[in-house]
Amino acid sequence: MKAIWHSIERFLRSPLVSGLLRKFGIDPVRYWLLIDLFGQLSERRELFSQLGRDGMTLQKASWAYYILSGLMVLLFIATGMALATYFAVFLAMTTFLLLAMLLSETSNSLVNPVEGLVLAHQPIDGATYTAAKLTHLLRILLHLVPGLNLIPALAGLTLNGCPWYYPLLHLLAAFAAGLVVALFCCALFGWLIRFVPPPRLKAVGFVAEMSPWLFYVFFQFSREMRASIQIPRWLPRQAGPRRMLAATLCVIAVTIVVFGIRALSGDYLVRVAAIAQGGSRAKRKVRRSRLSSLAGRLCGGPPARAGFEYVSRMMMRDWQFRRQMIPLFPILLMLAVGASHVMPISPFSGKFTGMHLLPHAFGFAFYMICTVIVFGNDHQGAWLFLLAPAGAFRGFARGVYARLFTLMAAPHLILLVILAWYWGIRDAGLFIAYSAAAAAVYLGLELRLIEGMPFSKQPEASQNPYMLPMMLLGGAAMGIAVGLQYFLVFHSRTAVVGVTLALAGAAWFLTRSSIEAFEASIRFHLGMLTTGSKGLYTEIAV
Repeated sequence: MKAIWHSIERFLRSPLVSGLLRKFGIDPVRYWLLIDLFGQLSERRELFSQLGRDGMTLQKASWAYYILSGLMVLLFIATGMALATYFAVFLAMTTFLLLAMLLSETSNSLVNPVEGLVLAHQPIDGATYTAAKLTHLLRILLHLVPGLNLIPALAGLTLNGCPWYYPLLHLLAAFAAGLVVALFCCALFGWLIRFVPPPRLKAVGFVAEMSPWLFYVFFQFSREMRASIQIPRWLPRQAGPRRMLAATLCVIAVTIVVFGIRALSGDYLVRVAAIAQGGSRAKRKVRRSRLSSLAGRLCGGPPARAGFEYVSRMMMRDWQFRRQMIPLFPILLMLAVGASHVMPISPFSGKFTGMHLLPHAFGFAFYMICTVIVFGNDHQGAWLFLLAPAGAFRGFARGVYARLFTLMAAPHLILLVILAWYWGIRDAGLFIAYSAAAAAVYLGLELRLIEGMPFSKQPEASQNPYMLPMMLLGGAAMGIAVGLQYFLVFHSRTAVVGVTLALAGAAWFLTRSSIEAFEASIRFHLGMLTTGSKGLYTEIAV
């Protein structure tokens, strides 16, 4: 793959391509200077939050998708799937996954222009800058499209009625779909940059990133909408009008894409400062939260209150954390919609219900939060914690845990009121106690995944490509736990009481040891930060 990329890069640096770039308003000299600059920053691990610039992560992600596509091929061939359905499934999966991934990458490149603040005063026009910024999308296509389609393209020859040229047709269609998706993402954010005010662009960018997942959730649970959509009935029956309609739609789509990409013009760098500071408002009077005051009283005084408030505010404002949490919202929405249909059925009735998934859904959510909460967009400000006294980190760690605990406690209190209406206070209270105890065990275990001070490390692109495999493996483990819970626990209220008490005791001991480990991790990583700064000054002195 590296050899292919180097060959493509040599071709792109040729005079022929340079003349083509000038026709699109891109300065070839400054374009390649920016490409080399971004490459150097990536090698120095200073620009590590973009997937297309992290070759190691791309290679690992492509191998993960090779394995996933291979397992799907075995399943489809064993079931004797038709060739047309086989081709449509992989093409649709490629389009959806690339759309969700490239929307996130394009948004992170254009809506979070960290290095753009430094380059804004340079004589670089917006077209050249955005072209250099978005070139890394091609590397994503070159790695992930073969990962998703190379094995299916070759294995398609074993299906009935498959022509000899099918692998070439499959790969060309997959790359064409990926290229169209990439152009669509660039055009979409071009239109957003043109019409959306810069201070609001980050908020709109988050909505754009969530749109594929939200559309999937809405379409999945709206049966009436799916039944009412009969696209073949809307099309004309004659071949001539169908061709005219298809040609018209293609012209409209090409026009939208072309003008959207052209919107990434020379005034982009002028807006960089406003975009980077987007969402900032006038200063408000800081009010002390009652929850943080309660956490301070119960968990260790002012340091605990500081940890509670720090995590609360950073989760709401940090760009990288919110970006990594985007896939979590549609999943929780799907669970909430599914739970609303099965709430009247009690898990003590002997029937399987979606409420059996509730405790493990919190475990999955805490896993995602604890794995990404250590990364932050303003990670260079971590030196501020070096000014804190060493004894404050124990209370600070407890405050962070208290804030995460409230993310679990608040929904359980709301569900207690709702479920008591359907099941009665006894069954509702028993189920909520069991769910809260199980979620506390998950949180106690997963707190160890926070390696260092929250929001104090440079973001890495290694989280996004593993989202789908992680969801599949987590779903399998969750299925096993739900099966054991259904067959062994909820057939007896006495068994539920016993298991709840056991889980509560396990959560107590796990939380105590995990908070101590979390405190030690904070001290260790801050110590590493101190060592790194000393090494920097020594290197300069030498």
